[in-house]
Amino acid sequence: AAVLDEDDQEPDRQEAVDTPDGKPNAEWLVFRRHQPHQVPLEMTKEWNPLFEPSFDEISLFHGRVKNPKRRAAEQVGMVKCKIKLFMREDETLAGKSKKDESRDPEFYEVGPEDLSIHEAMDLGRPYRMYNINETYEEATVEVRVYCLRAFQVTPGGFERSEDGEKFWLHYLTCNLGKNSDESNVVKALNPNFFHVFVFKNCSIPGPSQLIIQLRDAKLSMMGKVDNSRLIGETTIDLEDRWFCDKWRNTKYKPREIRDLVNDDQTEPGFLPGVSQGKLSLFVDVLDQTKADENEAEDIQVLGKTLPMELRIIIWNTQDTAPKDSYTSDVYVACELLGIGTPKLTDVHSGVKIKAFGMFNWRLKWRCKFPDMNNEFLLRVALWDDNLLTAHQSIGEGVLPLKRLFKECFDRNQGKTSPDDMEHVFLYDPDDPDKNYMVDQDNIKYPCTWFSLLHPNVGFNPAKDSQGRLQITVQVMPRAKARASPAGAQRRGPAKMPEPGRPPQPANPILQGEQCKAYIAYTISEFFKSCRTPCICLVCCLLIAVILAAMVGVRQGLGV
Repeated sequence: AAVLDEDDQEPDRQEAVDTPDGKPNAEWLVFRRHQPHQVPLEMTKEWNPLFEPSFDEISLFHGRVKNPKRRAAEQVGMVKCKIKLFMREDETLAGKSKKDESRDPEFYEVGPEDLSIHEAMDLGRPYRMYNINETYEEATVEVRVYCLRAFQVTPGGFERSEDGEKFWLHYLTCNLGKNSDESNVVKALNPNFFHVFVFKNCSIPGPSQLIIQLRDAKLSMMGKVDNSRLIGETTIDLEDRWFCDKWRNTKYKPREIRDLVNDDQTEPGFLPGVSQGKLSLFVDVLDQTKADENEAEDIQVLGKTLPMELRIIIWNTQDTAPKDSYTSDVYVACELLGIGTPKLTDVHSGVKIKAFGMFNWRLKWRCKFPDMNNEFLLRVALWDDNLLTAHQSIGEGVLPLKRLFKECFDRNQGKTSPDDMEHVFLYDPDDPDKNYMVDQDNIKYPCTWFSLLHPNVGFNPAKDSQGRLQITVQVMPRAKARASPAGAQRRGPAKMPEPGRPPQPANPILQGEQCKAYIAYTISEFFKSCRTPCICLVCCLLIAVILAAMVGVRQGLGV
């Protein structure tokens, strides 16, 4: 889901993290809206009462069950039906109803909680032939199976090794009736799949046993699966879920962890009832007419895209071209082209040409990399703020950040722990030639100066610069950003220090203290700018006083 632009202005929200180490990681970021369960949903207290079988299920066996302990393994099929029991009311010797001798006895539906036929009669549930299509309306649906990862997998399958170490080529198969599909092969004992199986135009009621198998592959010379062995499988009944109103109305389906069991006697790893590993997944079923409007979720954690956060810190400006006589009311606008709207700093009023415009202002953007529709260009502009007229552009420039995003992407590919992730700056923070600025927590940020130009003046940075900007550019994965939160503007965490801006003119009646500070600052600035002439003047006055004193003394002595 897209992040709203205003969310970037707030510090990263501290949510409950259910990862093993209690720290947010990439997988948690993607799936945190899906409530996690450590067991299959039908075994949880929350969902078990709601997943009461939609149909009565009758197991089918080929002949007599040989081993009752392995009853499930010997099952060859299942009949799903709805069984209703009806009881005929008591009758008289004349064959009439005891309750009403004017009519024949009738059948009444008896529920499991009814104490007697009389209670069923009092509740008024006479016999009728149920229309199963009314109770279980047929629907055409799209089934999506989000398989995340397998773990605690028992080594099995084919015996192979590489450089003296054993390895496995695991993949998933998913079967629903006549529909089947396979995932990519992953070379790992505990593989991360993050694969979505999609089956369109399925009928419910209909084939509803979703079978997911973890298999070990033997690849051909062309890289295709030539042979495979079953490691374990799990089965999910989709009808129980589809006919559960709460589950159907849950937007973000809950995650679950299911045991993978090998009950196939023909497989080498045959161990009935013993878990051969676990599979983390969640399942969604949508009406086919609504499926096109709701695309499958992007669950690529280790795949083609990586959620990232761009942090910009505007420190200072200098050599700003004046727009209001000899000063400018300066603010900075930054825009990551193609992502959101421009973000602005506050206004520093009365900035002179050689004076610093002081901001200490943090801006943040959230995005994914790579993005075929985005070149990751940051436009930075200096503006002069005007109250009654249009704002005037002082200068601007464009920073290409694609290489910086790619560097961050390459450094963090495959990392799931924020402790292992890295952030990158526009320039190497270890370069001794770069300047550093600090926040209130004394965290260092490498920064650099950029010259901004205006097309009406020229494009030579050496002589046509309309202002210089001191800026820090930082890119990091979103998981790292959540582990190291920072507020936008000057807010915490990682709070920015207040800029030491000089006092501004103020009303002496309403803002006496500010006016006094401005007068004192103006006088001190005057003496600073006229230091040499003032010293000369004072020296001349001292010489004049000394000469006058000497003349007076000579006249007093009558010399």
